[in-house]
Amino acid sequence: MLVNPYNTVLGKLKSYLERKHPTLLESYILPTGIVLFDRLFKSLSKKQAKNYLSSQPFPVFQTIEIETINRCNGSCTFCPINHHIDPRPYKKMDEDLFKSIINQLVELNYKGSIGLYSNNEPLLDKRLLEFLKFTREKLPNATLYLFTNGTLLTLDYFKKLMLYLDWMTIDNYSDTFELHEGVRQVYDYIKTQSYQDKVHIYYRKENEILLNRGGEAKNRTTKKNTLKSACMYPFEQVVVRPDGKLSLCCNDATGSVTMGDLCEHRLIDIWYGKVYDTVRQNMLTDRNKNKLCHACDVVTPKIPAGTAFKFKNIVSWLKGDA
Repeated sequence: MLVNPYNTVLGKLKSYLERKHPTLLESYILPTGIVLFDRLFKSLSKKQAKNYLSSQPFPVFQTIEIETINRCNGSCTFCPINHHIDPRPYKKMDEDLFKSIINQLVELNYKGSIGLYSNNEPLLDKRLLEFLKFTREKLPNATLYLFTNGTLLTLDYFKKLMLYLDWMTIDNYSDTFELHEGVRQVYDYIKTQSYQDKVHIYYRKENEILLNRGGEAKNRTTKKNTLKSACMYPFEQVVVRPDGKLSLCCNDATGSVTMGDLCEHRLIDIWYGKVYDTVRQNMLTDRNKNKLCHACDVVTPKIPAGTAFKFKNIVSWLKGDA
């Protein structure tokens, strides 16, 4: 399925503002819209946080992102770790550490979602197929997925990846809306196959104004955060960096916050540990007490089924997720 989010009324308006009035969009329109969205879901998100915190036992995370290599070959101006400015020391995950993480998930009888990526381009890791195969064999009931910019895709590689993946999202970054050659081959192929519900190709722009990635986006002005809602990421998501350290969430692109270290502690112990508990309690009272959260403009409530407006899709797009 090929999706162009810029071909909607909202997308066309946003593209126009980015071209003609970027300061107006970045400094006024987008922040105002975010605050309105935040206030709309403040009560709902606080209720969700209370429900999580009162659960006995506290539920295991629903999604885990495992970044096996901390590099991206993209040039997106909104990304604090694009290949021109990435401040992180180069790191590939040790194979034994990766297998340890998967085996710990096996012990948990984990049936949630697993993404072998986070703030990186996963196809840069030549071991990706091997890791996917190992994960699928060990966790047949988990949902295995991948986000990629598609620049390194070939049709043959795509077919091999889909032997193990439940779904794939390809963010095709091109300000001229041209499909990369490998992505075009994949698109032509899936049109005649049974992948339509498993593969989504999104037109994306490298020079776009999105949410501020925990205040680290280079094309956004960081202002005092006025958000009041509770973010669901600390209740539902784990992000593992290549060195085994856990980031606060997927918006912690540079790994500025460490929730725990898998080289020292087990995954489930970190999840139930004091650091996570403090962050969650702060979400219930004041998210601005958390480092990184005080500058972040991401609102992540669970949108009830049947909501008339597709708020979740809009926020995913503005975050940079397809």
